[in-house]
Amino acid sequence: MNELDFRQRFVFDELDVRGCLVRLEKTTAEVQATHHYPDALAVVLNEFTLAAALLRDSIKIEGSLTIQLRTSGALQLLIADCMDNRKVRAIAEYDAESLNASDAIHLNEFGQGAVLAITITPVEGERYQSIVPIEHASLADCLEDYFSRSEQLPSRFTFLADKSKGLAIGLHALPPEKIKDEKQSALDFERLSILLGSLSENEALTLSSFEILTRLFHDEKCRLFDAHTIEFGCECSEQKSLDAIVALGRDEVKAIVLEQRDQGMSKVVVDCHFCFQRYEFELNQLESLYQ
Repeated sequence: MNELDFRQRFVFDELDVRGCLVRLEKTTAEVQATHHYPDALAVVLNEFTLAAALLRDSIKIEGSLTIQLRTSGALQLLIADCMDNRKVRAIAEYDAESLNASDAIHLNEFGQGAVLAITITPVEGERYQSIVPIEHASLADCLEDYFSRSEQLPSRFTFLADKSKGLAIGLHALPPEKIKDEKQSALDFERLSILLGSLSENEALTLSSFEILTRLFHDEKCRLFDAHTIEFGCECSEQKSLDAIVALGRDEVKAIVLEQRDQGMSKVVVDCHFCFQRYEFELNQLESLYQ
């Protein structure tokens, strides 16, 4: 198993709470290597990448999960995907002149035009998207607010990342079963949440999963399950790139072909923004699509 990048579930045997832990280092390094983001943006992008992997664990169907932020400000787009095969990818688009490279990024400072969304794309069936209210500065607080409203059961998240790696932990309350007293069950969850909040960035980035859970929840019966490897990956392909061109429509494609010919080019080039894979299509090939 890749010891650097994994997702690992855990449960509390005597409490109605489950959890999941995600650690990324090689994967986030590959994400960062494609674009060389400013430090503050790199940290937030790593948090989104961790969140995609963490939230993907909570859906019970086969498919991918995407979390994205769109704004009309200096940070225009931030998107992270976790596919069904536990491959993740992420990208950010920003105005380098307007984005302060050193200032911490607060999600609630982008104004009313900002949108935070979670999209689930099942292998079979229709895509489903949820809009997450942006009423807090941190991604963790925004997600906790969303789960509280949509699931009616509390969740707690912590994202501890630097510009190259990070760790995320999520706690989810379950319907009362082991603890019949709902008030006591709520108090138990609040206690675990406070303990989770005591984890330092240094501990998160240096200790093992077992050491972290022992450090946080040493008085609880916490059971850690097997880890599953996560890695950087992209779903781009030549066919998907061609489909994207076709989706532009007959007139637009013909205009592109004409423009390329006028410039002495013989091909249309499509670059994947996530992984920088390049796909080239002969102009004659594109023209033949509409014959």
